Amino acid sequence: MKTFYLDKSINFTIILLSNILILTGCERIRTINNIQEPSVYYFDSLNGNDFKDGKSESGAWRSAAKINSVELNAGDKVFFRRGSEFTGSIIIKESGTPENPIIITCYGDEQLPPPSFTNPVFDPEKGNFGNCIRIKGSYIIVEKLYCHHTVAELPNNAGKFLTMWELGAIYIDKGAENCVVRNNEIFDCGVGIKSYGQFTTIENNYIHDCNRVLKQWSWGPIAIWLGADYQEVCSNRIKNYSVVNQNITWGPDSYGGGADGGAIEIDDARFDKSNIHIHHNFSSDCQGFIEVTWTDVEQHPAYGNFSIHHNVSDDFQQFIALWQGKNCRIENNTIIRRKVNANEWGVFNITQINSRNQIRNNIVVTENDVVIFNLGKNGIANPDNIIENNLYWAASGELKIGLEGPGEPAIIADPLFSNYSEGASATDFSLTKNSPAIDMGMDLGYRTDFNKTTIPRGAKSDIGAFEF
Repeated sequence: MKTFYLDKSINFTIILLSNILILTGCERIRTINNIQEPSVYYFDSLNGNDFKDGKSESGAWRSAAKINSVELNAGDKVFFRRGSEFTGSIIIKESGTPENPIIITCYGDEQLPPPSFTNPVFDPEKGNFGNCIRIKGSYIIVEKLYCHHTVAELPNNAGKFLTMWELGAIYIDKGAENCVVRNNEIFDCGVGIKSYGQFTTIENNYIHDCNRVLKQWSWGPIAIWLGADYQEVCSNRIKNYSVVNQNITWGPDSYGGGADGGAIEIDDARFDKSNIHIHHNFSSDCQGFIEVTWTDVEQHPAYGNFSIHHNVSDDFQQFIALWQGKNCRIENNTIIRRKVNANEWGVFNITQINSRNQIRNNIVVTENDVVIFNLGKNGIANPDNIIENNLYWAASGELKIGLEGPGEPAIIADPLFSNYSEGASATDFSLTKNSPAIDMGMDLGYRTDFNKTTIPRGAKSDIGAFEF
């Protein structure tokens, strides 16, 4: 036995027995963690080989499922080759750190399409919920991928709520925090992105074209689905998330029926929610821009303090159905409600009594006699909203304000959009030089418009999502 003095404050005794080195500390033991360099893993469905090590382009793995057997560390990167195609579910269990997140992304020839992922199987007994990528860890970035044709139509015995809530081409699980889902394309997925992760950012994704039901005749497709608070949804483009079918019903007390789906939904009443930030998004041809539910496995959750601003919506059914929520800010949105189908809820469909939501600086243009404040004082509910400084216009038909509003001051005038008749992109609803919305906005503290232009550009801010 020998004693070595490795540190002035630590007396270590080293005992060597049968080639086993044992360190014991006389005064205190200091654990020295090995600092591991981040690893990079490569996947190539065309030229990869699962018998290689996966740590170089030439040694890329072929099967995406190989990542499920790897223990990732903070700072690791997982690269999928452009032009590759993968089927099944990838599960990321480990976590990164704020300084060194784990990144899931692509590599290869920019002329090739991004790597594609699909999962047509829903088998909860085997832990497969139809996800392409399921995130269980924190500080994970998922970017520049293409997900398509995931499962939607579940069998009738699949359960109503808890089972359905496991869907999502990209799924952020409960307990995961500070994840980022950005710059992805999602096509014809029953649920595009589902997030239970606090402090998740869902940014600059293109989610489009799903017209399939979720579970047989229960719900329509949902592009972005939030089940937790403290989340941000920004700068996404969402198109054509809607299904119309006379068999869609939600029970005897449901509103309407025959159509469902939508761009953004907030639900799961088991968890109270606040501080959800939805801004600078463009949606068109969806079955509503946003719906916030009030009853599922539980009833009447405490929802509130949502911020919904500088969005452009040209959708069916409603701009917002806020069945539960108070003290929310619904401001500086440009809202077009000219499309109607089997379900029609107006523009603002707000039901919580005395909820004091602030509806300010919005441009609302309607056609087909769509009602702007569908519910309200002396109606089904008395939300007692704060309605100020909005611009309203009926491009055709009658301007129907409804039971609340129009608020003071209100402008009733054509906003003079750049290209209303075409109306295919968000910028078609930007302002022209003679618009009555220019310099008429309240200063609500926002500093960039839909195009990230500085606010204000003129003497005052403008009404709507765009500064002239």
